[in-house]
This record gives sequence, structure tokens and C-alpha cells, in this order.
Amino acid sequence: MKEVRIRVRIRFVDWERSEVHRIQNFGEDLWRSFRDNNRIQIDLGEIDRAVDEITFLVRDTFLKRSLPEVHRLLKVHFMETEAVIETEPA
Repeated sequence: MKEVRIRVRIRFVDWERSEVHRIQNFGEDLWRSFRDNNRIQIDLGEIDRAVDEITFLVRDTFLKRSLPEVHRLLKVHFMETEAVIETEPA
């Protein structure tokens, strides 16, 4: 079976209100959660440059298990109403 990568895009709708440092703090926590998982590819450098969105790649078989962690961290950072999560084949 062929491995399929899915791009997960976390887009901050009103990023100026969210403030860049909050987005980057959320991204760093997301990176910490996924850094040891070989089914997810997330780049800390991209997170450090993030302004209005954060993206990462995940194996299609692990997508449903990775999204609850994204939602949990958005809630921890009080950003669950400020972000839209989109997925697409990479």
C-alpha cells in the first residue's frame, strides 16, 4: 500500500488579533507534541517564521489521531475559535 501524505494547514483567520507570539507559542507546543513521531513532519523553523498559518505533513493513516492533539493545543492556548484547520493531499 502506498503511503499518502496529508498537509494539515492551521490558518489563523484574524491573525493580527491572535498576535504572532501566540501563534508561535502554539506552534512550538505543537512541534513538541509531534517531534518524536515519525508519522508527522513538522518544521520548527517554519513555526518560528509563522505569521498567519502553520502547516505540517502527516501520514494519512495517522491523520485522525493527530487532529485531536491540534484541537487540544488550540484550546490550551485559548485559540480554538481563531483557527481553521484544513487538510489536503500533499
